[in-house]
Amino acid sequence: MKNNFTKEDIKNSVEYQWRKNSIAWLLGIWAVIAVVMLFATLAGSLGDIKYIGLSLRIWLIVMAIYSTALLPFAVFYFYKMIYLLKHYTEFNSYEVVLDRVSTSYAYKGAVYYTVTFNDSGASIQVSTNPYFSSGIFARFTLEDYNNERVVGLYDSQMDKFYIIRKVD
Repeated sequence: MKNNFTKEDIKNSVEYQWRKNSIAWLLGIWAVIAVVMLFATLAGSLGDIKYIGLSLRIWLIVMAIYSTALLPFAVFYFYKMIYLLKHYTEFNSYEVVLDRVSTSYAYKGAVYYTVTFNDSGASIQVSTNPYFSSGIFARFTLEDYNNERVVGLYDSQMDKFYIIRKVD
């Protein structure tokens, strides 16, 4: 069925908020490590002031290498957020029950669901992203969504089901 979601609905969706939260964590970790490394570098060169310039150059090189390893993940999540905002009107909306859980080892044990719905007489089985976890830093807990009815969008190009919200 055609969806009637607004951009605000998408920005408040589980999918969008999960991506946004992941970006915040990645950038936060990047910033903390950058500051700690800067202070450690400067503290090491305080004994002889003439080495501060060299220490800063070394810090910049290390940060450049570190940034090329970490920041592409943040860029990828940002791209996925923009992709959803640009294309959500092209996706059909479905109401499903989250009852078939699987563990994602790529996302540190977070879980995803396999959902099944009918589209024009065909039964489609597809996975969600691994939004759910039981950790203390989890934005979406498994306990809050397990066996709950949700509404989401099916992206046939990516073969993904994006959870928008729980059904009241």
